[in-house]
Amino acid sequence: MFAKLFQVDCITNLHVGSGDVNYNIIDNEIEKDPVTGYATINASGVKGAFREYYSKNPELVANRVIELFGGEENGKSVPGAIKFLQADILAMPVRATLGEEPFYLITSESCINNLYEKINMFENLDIKFKYKKETSYIKAEGISLKDSCYIELDNEKRVYIVKDEEYRKLMYPVVARNKLDNGKSENLWYEEIVPHHSIFTFYALSDDEKLINSFKDDVSKKIVQFGGGATVGYGYCKITDFKEKNYE
Repeated sequence: MFAKLFQVDCITNLHVGSGDVNYNIIDNEIEKDPVTGYATINASGVKGAFREYYSKNPELVANRVIELFGGEENGKSVPGAIKFLQADILAMPVRATLGEEPFYLITSESCINNLYEKINMFENLDIKFKYKKETSYIKAEGISLKDSCYIELDNEKRVYIVKDEEYRKLMYPVVARNKLDNGKSENLWYEEIVPHHSIFTFYALSDDEKLINSFKDDVSKKIVQFGGGATVGYGYCKITDFKEKNYE
């Protein structure tokens, strides 16, 4: 089996709905991992986004949709040649309360460990990021980042690592949406989002090395839309090969 790790950089806010019925102030919550409670895009959502991407891009061979993602062909059900794992959040922007930047990218110890485990599992690589220590007096939502460790993604994005108990205190933003009927406001409702600048990672797997490399070439540095709200600019993300940038 061959595996490729991809990075998903949120260019705009993202909302992949959980589908649950809620009776609290938040009408539409985002999808979250049932174990950690952290934001995620489940595997079917990842697969669906790429199927849509291939279907809408004429420069890509149309018959590859069935080959890569499966479907009906000549009256028979054909399995997809590529398998997708859920996209796990790696980092999210948190508003600065002290420091020169408007926000800082934050992750947790468990998010980093989860990434390590998957890299070691699927690629048999015992890798480690290069950790650096923050010396400046900076804070994000009241969390002091001085003396905390950070890693650098893409050689420019600092991602600060905080303890899980601190990370769990951080809240995903909630925005008010307005339902209009002929220009008249009929209903105000509230939607949880993953903010732009957030970063996810996911694995794509295949038994065919040539096929997985071809998929990488097709989607690398391209914009793919995930989740709902495309008409209001939600879910537009840049896809890149994580391995090529950060630990080779």
